[in-house]
Amino acid sequence: MEQQPSSEQVLAALGRIVESKGFVEAGRLPGFLRHLVETALRGEAERLKESVLGVEAFQREAGFDPRTDPIVRVEARRLRSRLEEYYAGAGAGDEVRILLPKGGYVPVFEWKTKAAGSGAASEEISPMPRGWRLAAIIAGLAVVGIGLGYWQSRSMRNLRQAPAATVAVLPFENVGGDPENDYFSEGLTEEIIDRLARVPGLKVVSRSLMAQFRGRNTDLEEVETKVGASVVVEGSVRRQGERLRVVARLAKVSDGASLWSQTYERKLKDVFAIQDEIAQSVANALRVQVRGGDQPLLSRTTQSLEAYNLYLRGRQQTNMHSEEGMRRAIVYYEEALKLDPDYAPALAALSMGYSLAGYYRLVPEHEAWSKSREAAERAIALDPLLADAHTSLGLSLAFHDWKWRESEAEFRKAIEVDDSSALAHGLYATALLLPEKRLGEAESEFRKALDLDPVLSFVNFTYGFALLADGRYEDAVKQYQRALETRGLHPDVYWDYGMALGLAGRQKEARQAMIRARKERGARSLEPRGLEALFSGDEARARADAPMVEQDAAEGREDYMDAARLWAMLGEKERALHCLERSVERREPQAVWVKADPRLKSLLGDPRHAALVAKVGL
Repeated sequence: MEQQPSSEQVLAALGRIVESKGFVEAGRLPGFLRHLVETALRGEAERLKESVLGVEAFQREAGFDPRTDPIVRVEARRLRSRLEEYYAGAGAGDEVRILLPKGGYVPVFEWKTKAAGSGAASEEISPMPRGWRLAAIIAGLAVVGIGLGYWQSRSMRNLRQAPAATVAVLPFENVGGDPENDYFSEGLTEEIIDRLARVPGLKVVSRSLMAQFRGRNTDLEEVETKVGASVVVEGSVRRQGERLRVVARLAKVSDGASLWSQTYERKLKDVFAIQDEIAQSVANALRVQVRGGDQPLLSRTTQSLEAYNLYLRGRQQTNMHSEEGMRRAIVYYEEALKLDPDYAPALAALSMGYSLAGYYRLVPEHEAWSKSREAAERAIALDPLLADAHTSLGLSLAFHDWKWRESEAEFRKAIEVDDSSALAHGLYATALLLPEKRLGEAESEFRKALDLDPVLSFVNFTYGFALLADGRYEDAVKQYQRALETRGLHPDVYWDYGMALGLAGRQKEARQAMIRARKERGARSLEPRGLEALFSGDEARARADAPMVEQDAAEGREDYMDAARLWAMLGEKERALHCLERSVERREPQAVWVKADPRLKSLLGDPRHAALVAKVGL
């Protein structure tokens, strides 16, 4: 029998892990792992519990309550996943392994399993004193006992709740063809998706992925091929005055056979009950247990039909991803909240709308960001489990307040309450991990978001920028090409695609992309200017434009960040740093990219650049 790993061997293994590429850019994970290992090696396993770790490992205040702040559980899940990736890649040859078993926070130190046929078996061992080993064994048995109990309980629960299928909700047809009612049929579809997504044990295809089927007859085989669903909910809605007729059907994709169908002829005010009944009936037909037994699904909607209509109109405008759409959406959400000030989803949507309007300077910044935060905080007060509200607050705290720690807490809370939210994963990556240049973590969150919703436009777009920040230019080009295939494109996608092509050395293609971007933005001239010209291979044009860009920034027509990027790309560090300093002083929305922006690469290593990064809090 081989000797157990010594403390020195464990610490050497720890060093290799935290210095690996996968951990260097993993934010707090290296420190968390080091804390767990070193605490265990000191024989203090009793301190490795959630309430203590929150304070000692994550600097939470005394009295930390893990029931309201899930940071330890969330980080432990990420750590286990990152360790698995390490041992599957860079650490495949490591002889001493450090593992974190599920159900607890006491690390296990073991030898790598010997190759088959060697006759040697791996041992889970501890290099600790005997007293600690006894405590570890007791703790381990407790973990095993809890784990077995949890596994048995979960297995039985899964038997009761096992989904019969992955469900796709086809866009409900607007019978009668009145364009004025399009928003209503779209809203009904989205609300049913939302309700079904909250049924435990049921997998539901995302709204944006199903949007490709809107407005056309759909073959069920196509649904199976494109979204992997084996059952579909389909139907129609006719709205006439105050009357509503909704037809809904649940069908098997394989043969089109109906599993359930129902026709509802009700007053318009009963639309909320209809949505709940459809979701409940689908769950029952699939024999999926609904939380709370036979009780209706939790509804987060309003009882004001007019407020609901305005909210649906706002969502329809938001989905257009245009400047005018953002402005109109804000108006609709505000009108809805005048009728029902406690309508939490409308408050969360309004918060997101104001954040985007502030970032793109469609609304005066002081007004946009203050209203965004106020709406998000009120939504959370009304519904603490509304993921969109926590996501919106996280965005505001990051992009405007530069309160990165508080922002991360909100994003993690959003993911904790709804891990299936592509929006939460995507914005966590975009608004926090990417500005902090935690690129490995950002990529993981982008991938999670895209697994949940492959055609979500902004995630495909910003993932491309993350690849640029990582210097993976050709990968970024391919990602932007995927983004261009999604619906509801923002004109910036074409611009960033041109930037990726330029950085990859594909200047002729970059020029064509920049011309398209200028066209989409409604520019009077399609000739690339400034950075556009530089990416297109026309450095002379870029140099001639640079002083004018800086002058426009000084007079308030452009951002200083635009001038800083151009000067930096031209190798003019002094002028670039001057403009970057002005950008940070002004607290321009784009200043959050001071650390990660690939166009500022030439400034890396300069003490003044590092000071600006610190000033933004990154």
